[in-house]
Amino acid sequence: MKLSTQADYAVRAVYELALHEPGAVLHTGDIAAAQRIPCGRLAKVVQDLARAALLARPAERITVREVYEAAEGPILLCRCRQRVEPCGDDVCDTHDFWSGVEKRLTEELQTVTFAALTGSRRRAPGAGSRPQATRR
Repeated sequence: MKLSTQADYAVRAVYELALHEPGAVLHTGDIAAAQRIPCGRLAKVVQDLARAALLARPAERITVREVYEAAEGPILLCRCRQRVEPCGDDVCDTHDFWSGVEKRLTEELQTVTFAALTGSRRRAPGAGSRPQATRR
């Protein structure tokens, strides 16, 4: 299993936003520089996050699962649930195993908020930010 670049960038972008106080206004270039994300790729990530209505929410109310799914869609490890190779009438021999892993991963990502991830690393208001992406 591998985390996609798009999902990684989405998590890193929201992490950077969560480091700042609610209401801080950040320029996408600042987010890109701080998290070493190419600006061109960050624009798509910000669109996905905005479409999922995540940018205006407080870090305490954004989970890693929500950010991942905004970038990639639902977490699906079972090939039949991805519709790659449907199981048909009988589930495949490893279906229960992958379903269990998928369920545990989804539950774990749902329990972690960006407030918990950033902890005490929050930056003071006005610490080198420019306007564009808003964090409320």
